[in-house]
Amino acid sequence: MRKWVLLALVSGGVHAAVIRGTVIENQTGRPLARTVITLEPVPGTAGDSSSGRTNLYGVFEFSALAPGSYVITASRPGFAPVQYGQKHWKAAGMPVVAETGGSANLIIRLPRLGAITGTVFDENEVGLGDHDVVAYRTARPLQVAARARTDDRGRYRLSGLEPGRYFVRTAARQFEDTGYLPTFHRDTLRLDDAAAVDVDLDRDTLDINLHPIGGRLVTLSGQVVPPVALNVTLVSDTGAENTMSDATGNFRFRPAAPGRYELYAQAAPDPRTGVQAAYQPLLLDRDRSDIRLNLRSLPQVHFVFQDLQGKPVDYHAIHVLARRKDLSGTGRTQVLELSADRLAFLPGRWDLALETPGYFISSLSGPRLQYANTARTDGWNELLINGNIDPLQFVLSATPGSVRGTVLRGGRAPAAGAPVYLEAVDPAAHRLLRDVQVTRADTHGQYRFDNLAPGSYLVLSSFDLEPPDAASDIHGAKTLKVEESREVVQDLDLL
Repeated sequence: MRKWVLLALVSGGVHAAVIRGTVIENQTGRPLARTVITLEPVPGTAGDSSSGRTNLYGVFEFSALAPGSYVITASRPGFAPVQYGQKHWKAAGMPVVAETGGSANLIIRLPRLGAITGTVFDENEVGLGDHDVVAYRTARPLQVAARARTDDRGRYRLSGLEPGRYFVRTAARQFEDTGYLPTFHRDTLRLDDAAAVDVDLDRDTLDINLHPIGGRLVTLSGQVVPPVALNVTLVSDTGAENTMSDATGNFRFRPAAPGRYELYAQAAPDPRTGVQAAYQPLLLDRDRSDIRLNLRSLPQVHFVFQDLQGKPVDYHAIHVLARRKDLSGTGRTQVLELSADRLAFLPGRWDLALETPGYFISSLSGPRLQYANTARTDGWNELLINGNIDPLQFVLSATPGSVRGTVLRGGRAPAAGAPVYLEAVDPAAHRLLRDVQVTRADTHGQYRFDNLAPGSYLVLSSFDLEPPDAASDIHGAKTLKVEESREVVQDLDLL
C-alpha cells in the first residue's frame, strides 16, 4: 500500500508547477530578506491563494502549484508594494503563467517610499527643535499622510510617502512666551496660497524649509464626567493630540491654534456599564476651561432592511461597511457582520455602506444623515453617531443589474487576467460615491460585476490605471447605463 501512495505523490509532483524568484532593492540591487510574497490565482485557475516570506538571500519559492495564471505581490515596510510586471506605481501587475512541470524564475525590484525633508526656522533663521510637521495629500478635504518632529537643529523628515503631491505644514506650538500658528510651505496660513510638494519613489524631496508665523494660541481644558483617568484625544486638520485625564477627570491640552476641533474619549470596558465614550465638536476661538465630556454607553444604530413590498429582509447575509471620519481624514474600511439588527459604534462621524448579495439599495432614510437626499444611496452615506439611532431604514430591491463581457487584447485574443475597473457616476453628488470596483478577467478573458444599483457607470480594462484614480481619468472608458434586473454585455479592448 505504501508503494502506491508514494507513486501517487510522485505523479502529483510531476504535474505541478513552480514559481520562484528573488526580491531586491530597486536602487542597490541588494537582496531583501523577510519580504512578504503573496500569490493570487486569476479566476479560472484551480490553485489557492498562498503567501510566504523571502529567505535571508531574498529568495522565495512556491512549489506544487496548480497550473494556471497568478498575480504576485511583494511588500515590505518602508518600501512600495509591487505586483510583478506592473508598468508603474500602483498599476495592476501582469499575471505569471505557471505551466505543468515547469518553473518561473522572477526578479522583483522594490523601490523605497518617498520622503520630504527640510528645516523649521524661527524669525532669526535658527532651527526650531521639537516642532511637529505634517504632510497632507492635496485632495480636499485635507487628510494627514505623515507626521514628524524636528530634531535639536530643527530638521525633520516625513517618510513613508506614496508618489504624488503634498502640502506641508507646521503644527501649532507654544515656545515660552511665543506662539506659532500652523503655517504652510511658502510661509502662509492659507491653504489656497500654499505650495504643493512633489514626491517620487526612491527619492527624498529636499529643503522644504518652513517658517512658522507667530500668533496667539488658545488653551483648552475640562473634565471627564463621571470623573475617571483615561485618554482624551483632540483632533484637528493637523492630526491628533492625546492627553490623560487625572483621577478626578481633569484634562488639559497644549495651547492650540484657533479653529475647528473634535474631542474624543473612551473608557476601559467595565463589567457593569460596558464600554463608555464621548464625542464633542468644538469651534475654539478663545481660551476654554469649561469643557465637559460626558461619558455614555456606546450609541447603537438600529438597522432595518425591507424589500419594496415592506417585508423584512434577513440581515444575516448583509455586511455593513464602516469607516471613521474626523477632521484629520478618513479611516480604514471595516467590514461588520450583523449578529443582530443593531450595531454599537464609537461616537462621532462615520461613513456607512452595505454589501448586499442579491440586492441593491433602493432608498435610505434615517436621522442625522449628512447626505440623505442624494440621487444614489448605493455608495458611502455620512452619518453623525452621537446617540442611539432608531431606525436607519434601507429599502432593498431583489432585482439588481449586472455587467459582463470579454476583455480583448488587440481586439482579438482574450486578455486573461486583465484588470477591469467599474466606477459609479453621479455628477449631482459632487463626491466619491464608492470606491472603484476592481476585478480581473478570468483565464478566458471574461469579467463580471453583480449586485449593481441602477444608474450610470464607467468601465474599462487597463494595466495603466493607478487606483484610486477615477476611471474617467483614462481616455477610452465605456459609459454604461445599468437598469434594474437587466444584464449589460460590454466587451472591452485592453487599453
